[in-house]
Amino acid sequence: MYAGRAGTGITVAELKRLAGRLEPLQAARMPLDAPPPRESRFGSPLELSRVHWVRPEMVVEVAYLTWTEDNLLRQVSYQGERQDKPARQVVRSVPHP
Repeated sequence: MYAGRAGTGITVAELKRLAGRLEPLQAARMPLDAPPPRESRFGSPLELSRVHWVRPEMVVEVAYLTWTEDNLLRQVSYQGERQDKPARQVVRSVPHP
């Protein structure tokens, strides 16, 4: 399930490291049940022709403000890769009351 993009928190060095980790996970087709929204009031429009799809096997941690009404994360900041949790165990967090 597509949840949005991280807008901050990734250094140039980390981008290079992630590119190396993601390269073996490349997928020829979009591995989502439904395509991500191309337009959002948060961030620039998503150009699907520029997306590099990967198999959903890597887990990263992000900080975020909230979920939007259209099920996207808002004000997302990349925190780092998590190697202690398999991707299949990742679920959407439950909001605090």
